[in-house]
Amino acid sequence: MNKKSRTVMTLCVMSLVLTFGPLWISQAQDLPPEVLRYADMVLYNGRVLTMDRDQPPINVTEAIALQDGRVLAVGDSDRILRMAGADTVRVDLGGKAVIPGVIDTHSHPNRYALRHYAQEWTPAYIQSLRERNVRYATVRWDSVETAVSDFKRVADNASPQEWIYTVSRSNPTLRELTRYDLDKAAPNNPLYIMIGNATRGIANTKMLDIVLDIYGDRLPGIVRDEQGVPNGQFRGSGGTVIDQEVVPRVAPEVLAPFLKRELEEWVAIGVTTLSTRLRGNEVTAYGLLDRAGELPLRLPYSHEIGRGNPFLEADLKRFGNLEGHGTPWMWLIGISVGIPDGNGPSDTNSGAVCSSLPKRVMLRADIYPEGFCNWDMPDEPGADAIIVSNRYGYRIAGTHTFGDKGFLMLLDAFDQANQEDSILGQSFGMDHGMMVPPEVVERSAQLGVTWSLQPPMFYDRYAAGVSRVYGEEYAHRWMLPIKSLIDAGAKVTYGADTHTDPQREPMFSLEILVTRKISDGRVFGPREAIDRATALLMMTRWGADYVLRNEELGSLEPGKLADLVVLDKNPLDRDVADEDLSEIKILATVIAGEVAYGALTADN
Repeated sequence: MNKKSRTVMTLCVMSLVLTFGPLWISQAQDLPPEVLRYADMVLYNGRVLTMDRDQPPINVTEAIALQDGRVLAVGDSDRILRMAGADTVRVDLGGKAVIPGVIDTHSHPNRYALRHYAQEWTPAYIQSLRERNVRYATVRWDSVETAVSDFKRVADNASPQEWIYTVSRSNPTLRELTRYDLDKAAPNNPLYIMIGNATRGIANTKMLDIVLDIYGDRLPGIVRDEQGVPNGQFRGSGGTVIDQEVVPRVAPEVLAPFLKRELEEWVAIGVTTLSTRLRGNEVTAYGLLDRAGELPLRLPYSHEIGRGNPFLEADLKRFGNLEGHGTPWMWLIGISVGIPDGNGPSDTNSGAVCSSLPKRVMLRADIYPEGFCNWDMPDEPGADAIIVSNRYGYRIAGTHTFGDKGFLMLLDAFDQANQEDSILGQSFGMDHGMMVPPEVVERSAQLGVTWSLQPPMFYDRYAAGVSRVYGEEYAHRWMLPIKSLIDAGAKVTYGADTHTDPQREPMFSLEILVTRKISDGRVFGPREAIDRATALLMMTRWGADYVLRNEELGSLEPGKLADLVVLDKNPLDRDVADEDLSEIKILATVIAGEVAYGALTADN
C-alpha cells in the first residue's frame, strides 16, 4: 500500500468513527470475546509491585488489569482504566499495595492439618483404619510394662484378623522394646509401632512374619540379635518401607476435607502457591480436591517415593518421568529423598544434628552427644536415591538438612549425580540453611542449587540453640547466611515450615529477613540481613524457580497467572519501620483472578 492509499484509508476510518461513534462502540462491546473483550477486573490508584525484574529495584506502578485468570496489563491508572468496560469490576485501591501471590517453597500442610484439626481428625482416622481391619492403640510409654499392658488391652478386644498399629516419637521405652515384649501383649495379631518420621519401627512376631514374607532378605534395616535372629526392630529405610507399603493407609476421601481446610488458612495469609513433599495417599487425596475444583491454592509437590526406598530404581523404571506433569493447580516438581539428619538443637529434640562441630553443652532431651547422621546407617539409601533420581530425569526437592556435615553429604551426592548426568540448570533443592559453612555456600552456588530458607526456624529457637550448644560465633556466621548465598550466586527462596501463628505469615518472615532479630530480642548475623526488595523477591519471583513455573508465577506481568495479594501498607514504604513489617495486613488474596480470601470493594 502506498502513502496516498494509507492516507485515504485513515480518513475513511476517521469518518466512520465521527459519523457512527456511539453506535460503533456499542457494537464493539457486543463482539465475541475472541474478537474484543474488556478486562474482568481492574485495580487502580494503588502501588503495584510487579516483581518483573530478577534483581532490585522493584518496579512499582499504579494499576493492574485481569482477564481470564491472567494478568492483562499493568501500568498507570488512566491507561488501565481504559481497559474497563461496562461489566468490568473496578477496585479503587486508595493507595494500598499489591504484590504477586506469595510462593512458600517448604511447608507441610499435610502434617499440620492432622495436628491442627486433631479433635475432628482423630476419630475419622481411627474409624478409617478400623474399616481396613486396623486398630489404633493409644499407649502410655512410661515403661515397657505400661506399654505392654496397653497393647494387651487393645488386643483383647480385637478379632484375630485385625492388625494393631500406633505412632510415637522416640523415647527410652521404645529403645528397650522388642518383638518378644509385644508378643506377650498380642500373640495373635500383627502389631506395629511407627516411630518418629517412619525412620524406625518395632513389630511383633506376627507382623515380622508378614514383612519377611513380602521382602525376605531384600529389606534393609532389620535389627538382629547376636545369633542373627530379627528382634522386631527396624531402622532407616526398613521402617519407612513398612510404613509406606505394608501398613494400610487412611482412605484419601477421609483425608481430603482436612487437607482442604488447612490450605484455606494459608490463602488467608497471602500464600497462593505452597510446595510440600507428599506420600502416595496424600497425592491421591489432594488429587481428589483438584479434580473437584476444590484446591484452595496451587500445590507443587515433591514425591516421597525417594525417602527410605531401597527399591527406588526399579520403581522409577516402571514409573517413568512425570516431573512437571499435572494441572495448573497441582504438579510434580521432583523427588524427595531421605533426610541426612534431624532438627537443630533445642530442649525438645534428641540432638540428632549431623555436624562436624563438638557440642559445648548437652540438651535436656539430647540422646546423641556427638550428633547423628542418618546416612551413616548401614544400607541407608539417601545418597544413592539422589543419583538414581537424577539418572531418570528427576530433580531433588523437598529436602531436610540441618547440620553442616549433613549439607556436605547432600552436596557430595549432588556432585556424584552431576558426574553421571549434569544437574546444572535443574535447580536441585537444599532446604533450611541453618548451619551453612562457607564451603557449602560456594559449592551449592557452583552446582546451581536453589535454596528454600525458613526464617521462622531461625527466629523461634534454632539460632539461640546453635549459639548455646555450638557457640555464638556459629550462630552469627552459619545461621541463615542469605546475603552470603546471594553474593555467591546461589538462588534463594522462602518457606515458613511452621503452622504457628504469626510465624508462618510471610510479612512476619519479611521482618526477620530485614532485622535478623530472634524471639528473645537478640540479633544474629546482622551482616546477613537483606533489604526489603530482595526479601520480597525471595517470596515471589525467585520462588517460581523452585516450583518450576517461572513463566507462569512469581510476578505481575502480562500473560502470567493472576495470583496477587492486596496489603494495607506498602512494604517498600520507609514510613513503615523495619520492626513493624510484620504488622502489615492481608486485605485480600486473589488466585486465578478470583478473590479467594478477604474482599475487594468495587466502585461500580
